[in-house]
Amino acid sequence: MPAYDAVVLGRLGRLADRCALVATREGRAERILWGGPGFRDWFDDEIRDRPLVQMPDEIRRPIEEIGVAALRTGEPARARCDRITDGVVTTWNLVGVPLANGSGTPLLLVHVDGEGVRTEPMQAMFGATGQGLMALGAIREASGAVADFKIVALNQGAAEILGRPVASLQWQRLGDLVPARLGVTQRLSGVLGCTDRATFELAVPRADGTTLHLKVEAQAIGDLVAVAMTDVGDIKAREASFRFLFESNPLPMWLVDQDSARFVAVNEAAVAHYGYSREAFLARGLPDLSAAGSCGFARDGRLHHHRRADGSLIEVTLFERSLAFEGRPAVLGAAIDVTEQRRAEARITHMAHHDALTGLPNRALFTTRLAEVIAEQARTGAGAALLCLDLDKFKLVNDTLGHPAGDALLRAVADRVTACLRGEDLVARLGGDEFAVLLRTPDAATVSAVAGRIIEALSRPVRLGDRECQIGVSVGIACLPEHGTDSDTLLRHADLALYRAKADGGSIAHCFEAAMDSWDRSRRRREADLHEAFARGDLALAYQPVVGVRSRAIVGFEALLRWHHPVEGAIPPAEFVPLAEESGLIVPIGAWVLRQACAEASLWADPVRIAVNLSPVQFRDPGLVATVREALALSGLAPHRLELEVTESLLLAASEANVATLHALRDLGVRIAMDDFGTGYCSLSYLQKFPFDKIKIDRSFVRRLGEDPHSTAIVQAVIGLGASLGIVTVAEGVETEAQFAHLRAKGCEEVQGYLFGRPIGRPIGRSMGRPSPGPQAVGPIRREPDVAA
Repeated sequence: MPAYDAVVLGRLGRLADRCALVATREGRAERILWGGPGFRDWFDDEIRDRPLVQMPDEIRRPIEEIGVAALRTGEPARARCDRITDGVVTTWNLVGVPLANGSGTPLLLVHVDGEGVRTEPMQAMFGATGQGLMALGAIREASGAVADFKIVALNQGAAEILGRPVASLQWQRLGDLVPARLGVTQRLSGVLGCTDRATFELAVPRADGTTLHLKVEAQAIGDLVAVAMTDVGDIKAREASFRFLFESNPLPMWLVDQDSARFVAVNEAAVAHYGYSREAFLARGLPDLSAAGSCGFARDGRLHHHRRADGSLIEVTLFERSLAFEGRPAVLGAAIDVTEQRRAEARITHMAHHDALTGLPNRALFTTRLAEVIAEQARTGAGAALLCLDLDKFKLVNDTLGHPAGDALLRAVADRVTACLRGEDLVARLGGDEFAVLLRTPDAATVSAVAGRIIEALSRPVRLGDRECQIGVSVGIACLPEHGTDSDTLLRHADLALYRAKADGGSIAHCFEAAMDSWDRSRRRREADLHEAFARGDLALAYQPVVGVRSRAIVGFEALLRWHHPVEGAIPPAEFVPLAEESGLIVPIGAWVLRQACAEASLWADPVRIAVNLSPVQFRDPGLVATVREALALSGLAPHRLELEVTESLLLAASEANVATLHALRDLGVRIAMDDFGTGYCSLSYLQKFPFDKIKIDRSFVRRLGEDPHSTAIVQAVIGLGASLGIVTVAEGVETEAQFAHLRAKGCEEVQGYLFGRPIGRPIGRSMGRPSPGPQAVGPIRREPDVAA
């Protein structure tokens, strides 16, 4: 950095004329110590010992910039200074050189150019914008009124808008360029003498038939008018396109004032959809559509509830955007009516979680609610109870009356169960004839009472068309948390309790007990043993004689199924036959029984009848008739010697399929007997459905003959009915001479029971090639333990 003395001694000469010496402090320029004549002329004021902060900003700022740069680097620095005089901008270049000072604080020598560059800003702005700019001078009449305007100055933008070169437009009259009917002269005349800026739009026709749309802004400057023109043709085209899309859009649309939320425009779709006239619409605000009176705008497409003119409610999704409309902030809105869509979605959701037949919650929803109750119990300790319901004899109704009747029965069951519950409880149909009930926070008495009400409600007859049907229900109960704290465990334990209730005869409720686990395992093991026994050929038939009342001679035998377990010994038919029916094993077992019984009877010396029981499950087998035909063919047994016994419960109603099967069996030549007569629902009506060959009076009535007047009356009535219809009557379970005497006195034709014989292996047959004796007369025998089915 050169020393101040060296610079001075070096005689700056003529350069010193346009220099100034600047003192610095802490690396910044602080004050001008002196300046040469040329620098003072440029500054246009005295500058000796003048603080820099007192100088105009356009000079102070560049000197400060030079000081910072030069003192930091120790090298000369440059800056530009712009000054405005009479609207003209003059640009000067400044150069600063740092100098060393004997006192230790550096100095700054600043030099300014001798000549500056002059620029007219207005001319630059005129040329830099595409906007049309003009200066118009008023042309007045003798009276002083403005007759027209002439173009004093214009830029290239104005020439392009007016479609002529700049030179040909200058000094032209405005009236020669713009049609007088547009009233431009009058509008501009109104600007003269005013301080406010005027804004208006013009639509100027062009020679090619198109229209020039201009936005005009004008302000007076003395007797001149400054005009700015903007071609808004594209904006107008967009507006026209917007109006077309707005008016013709099939979606209800509107424009709403953003401040007041009042409608300022609505399209035809909105008028038609909401039912208001256009005038009524424009007299309202957006909150008037809202069912909740909400006045907020929604730009997120959320759902809103609107009310139509007729008062009906609709659900709409609103889409709104802010925009300017006629110079004011507005909101453009569009409404999509999703009422039907929402209803359809609600229907689909309901269908996914509810049973289509009964309208009850289905397994999926029940599982969800059960999980919620379990979670609530974990949080609060509130208990619950799960009841699994299974209808007794529903399959019988469905198979005999048909599916429509079965569906009607399920709907009636749903109504009755629902009526037994409290408001906070839930009933669901899990499938088929399985229902489940969830009781919230019940005590033991409530659980017992609800189960009792359900059993009582479903024990009452159900009217199905012109028939009355009586079913019943078995109930299994598991409590939360005593019997499990997860869904699977609770359901399994409730099912175990349900199975136990059904095994105990049905139409009762059982609560889960730990012992039921072993009972269920035993039951499953028994079912597996039955399968193995049938596969190994361990099942056998026993035959019980049927005796003619008058002759006391054997007129036939009933084939009874027996199972002797290798470990447990004799298993009662009442225990293993239901297992066979539930597992479907009864169909092949029944076919085997038919073949064995027919083969055995074909060997008897006397042509007495053989009776075989048919399970209701076998009746659902479409191959039943073929199975009977095959058994007769293989054995060679005469068809009239085969008697097929069907339980009265099979004929809850004479469905077309069952009646057709009975007739097909009758066509084979076999005889059809109704077993357990009087224990069903409407025994007498069944005799009208099919012409039975025999009816068997149930042992429950015979056992109480002479003791219970009701049983005695029923037996007497059945015997009399059979006689009048020509149907043979057989009394089962005859064990005493008194019972036999009573039956004989009333005219019963055949009897069966321990008084005459218990089931035995091969009662009549060929042994060692010798024919066995014929029908035997039998008398009372010593009673032995009951092993008959």
